[in-house]
Amino acid sequence: MVTVRASMIWPGPQTDVLKVFVEPTPDDWGTEVYDGDIVIFRALDSRGEPTGEIAGLEIVGFLDFNRWEDLPKLDILWQLPGQKPLPLDELLRREQRRWRAQAREVA
Repeated sequence: MVTVRASMIWPGPQTDVLKVFVEPTPDDWGTEVYDGDIVIFRALDSRGEPTGEIAGLEIVGFLDFNRWEDLPKLDILWQLPGQKPLPLDELLRREQRRWRAQAREVA
């Protein structure tokens, strides 16, 4: 399984859209609606066509997201800075627990 360095952007519960990017993120990438509130970012070739290379993903409504089985099946381990590489679903579940706790503290 390939390990990629990753970064995450989650602006908070008001917006509640999580974005995860492969680092370094390809210069040119586009979106592909994968399954409703799950969007895949794919690298684009010189003609603007998707290459199949994953650039990241987005989940709308991340704090309440529970459709883990609907995530794309990717043969990738994602590694955030200073943390061990994890499969996508494990990484996202861990971050969701952390951000749910943070949102409760703010409320």
